[in-house]
Amino acid sequence: MTVFIAFTPSDKAPFRFTASIGGQTFFITIPYNRYANRYYVQISDVNNTIVIYTPLVASPDNYDINLALPYAPGALVYRESTKNFEAT
Repeated sequence: MTVFIAFTPSDKAPFRFTASIGGQTFFITIPYNRYANRYYVQISDVNNTIVIYTPLVASPDNYDINLALPYAPGALVYRESTKNFEAT
């Protein structure tokens, strides 16, 4: 089952949400790095241990770029065309 999360960033705090990826619960934070001028994806487990920290890369509509690749077959995908994260 795919869950869609609307990406609504704020200049006051990083965007945060909880998602189930591959049957495990993760806490996702999307901070903005002003020096690099881009967003990053920080994925933490239930013990608050950072398990993935990677640049936010958008997927085209016809192809998925899995931001949570170590947890495949689960996936976290960001679709720029819809401004949504897709968690499976």
